[in-house]
Amino acid sequence: MHIFHRPVVRIWALLVAVLWVVFEAVRAKAGAVASDLLVAVYLTAGVVFVWWWLFSFAARVRRGWPALTKAIGAWQQEPVSRIDETFEYRYPRIVRIRRHELGFDVTVSLLPGQVPKNLGDHVEGIAHTWHVFRVEASSPARGVVVLRVWFTDPLAVPFEAPLMPSVGDVVKRAAGLAVLRYGRTTPEREDPWVPEFASAEIGRCDDGSPWRLRLHGTHVLVAGVTGAGKGSVLWGVVRALLPAARAGIVQLWACDPMRMELSFGRSLFQRYACEPAAMVELLEAAAAEMNRRAQTFAGKVRKHEPSSKCPFVVVIVDELAFLTAYQPDRDLRKRADAAIATLTSQGRSVGFCVIGALQDPRKEVMNIRNLFPDRIALRLDEPNQVDMVLGNGARERGAAAELISPDPEIGAGVGYVKRETQPEPVRVRAAFVSDEAIEAMVRDYGRSGGGFGSAA
Repeated sequence: MHIFHRPVVRIWALLVAVLWVVFEAVRAKAGAVASDLLVAVYLTAGVVFVWWWLFSFAARVRRGWPALTKAIGAWQQEPVSRIDETFEYRYPRIVRIRRHELGFDVTVSLLPGQVPKNLGDHVEGIAHTWHVFRVEASSPARGVVVLRVWFTDPLAVPFEAPLMPSVGDVVKRAAGLAVLRYGRTTPEREDPWVPEFASAEIGRCDDGSPWRLRLHGTHVLVAGVTGAGKGSVLWGVVRALLPAARAGIVQLWACDPMRMELSFGRSLFQRYACEPAAMVELLEAAAAEMNRRAQTFAGKVRKHEPSSKCPFVVVIVDELAFLTAYQPDRDLRKRADAAIATLTSQGRSVGFCVIGALQDPRKEVMNIRNLFPDRIALRLDEPNQVDMVLGNGARERGAAAELISPDPEIGAGVGYVKRETQPEPVRVRAAFVSDEAIEAMVRDYGRSGGGFGSAA
């Protein structure tokens, strides 16, 4: 193909011609001084453009895009009209590059026959080529892929959970809630206050926004190896729900086979069990209460609204595989499987949420993981485990949970979330809940601190 047939060459030739015409017109009408000033403007603009082309990220991406697309196999051969014509190739076109708070969004127009997977499969290679922390691929429209680029890891530094409201404030506001729930208005408070129960703010997303974990109307599965930060997720949920529990519209039940995690705040739970038989009885009691509610609601209520008489029950099961796979007593194992399956398949519509944490997501260990609509993949051992937790294709869409750093300062609590309503995995980090924070929760909200209920 002749060089002047290329669009870029044509554009540059047209630009040079226009600049020359402008220069001649200025010199003819305004004289030599004006034309010299115009030349100075041209030179300054040229220097700025050369600096941008050599050193800016956007120009570096555009400059290296042809070679990068060739390396990842995204080129296509142009059709030739004659047998002796030179073969030319074309590649997906960069439409625009826009900055966001932590990097750039590179919008790419795909070639005919290409799909987002053609670029999504190579995001790690693209990140290494561009020397950036991470690249994620998404497709907001047909034929378009957006490569979101992060220069640094926004979740690399651990952070503390936000401050909790005081017990006195919760008691006062809960009293106002109780008055308004019985239909009597008070002049002190016109709008009803409902403590948060539908979701829990437990950390931060990688775009800087708060990470709110949905709870009401769903179940949550948390998977991660030892030291991945499952405790931060569980304690973050407990911490966020304590005001609602103090107000009487949420109950926290806990199964703690390891006796090392949740036992630290045992008095925070309405029901707590750590022995195998007691844990199975707790799960069966939850399933029985769920069935009783379902019979009561049948034909009368379509959506559960928490109240003191019908609270939202959150059942937290740490090391879920201990009951479903590793429990040596076969009868207890079958009873636990049946109770968990009943709760996860029927419980969310009547105000029950199961939060299960485990280390090994394989099917032979946890064969009902698909009954958990919302799932969290913390640091895992193998790439194929990511799809086991988050669903098929999650690893290809950027959820590289096996690459999370094993250093607790960098990787503890970092993971990817798959929401029922959002197929794209979101990178998050759970806030660190220290022993001192748990002790403060026990002191303020536990039974000895004037809290609630007794543990089983």
